Amino acid sequence: MKTAVSAIYQVSAEKLWKTVDFHQPSENIMPPIASSRREGEGVGATKINFLDGGGEIHLLLVYDAPEQHAFNYTIQSSPLPMKNYVGEVRVASLGEDRSRLTWQGTYSPEGVTEQEADEVLGGFYNAIAGRIAEIHPIEK
Repeated sequence: MKTAVSAIYQVSAEKLWKTVDFHQPSENIMPPIASSRREGEGVGATKINFLDGGGEIHLLLVYDAPEQHAFNYTIQSSPLPMKNYVGEVRVASLGEDRSRLTWQGTYSPEGVTEQEADEVLGGFYNAIAGRIAEIHPIEK
């Protein structure tokens, strides 16, 4: 399965990238994350996202292209109802002070229907897009 969100922000691609880069604290843009801890730099870096109310999501950076404003990561373990998750984050410049964020994931549902897994992940992605809109104006 594949779930994605795409939004256009009224900010340069460089500034948007600095907000969403894997190496930034997840709690800044992910409402369900209370805190995060990262170890390492570049490909092979890991991050643990600590969920509000308990639980941890362990991430591994598998592709890192900061010059292209792109990274991919996998979820190594989590309480989310999915397995084999690969996330992809891209920021594209649309000209001066406009950029597009695309955040998508491919995965297999685990213990829930495809629709239920899609709703969980879609809700998470929409929460991210909304939190970023609190930092950088979103284009309507």
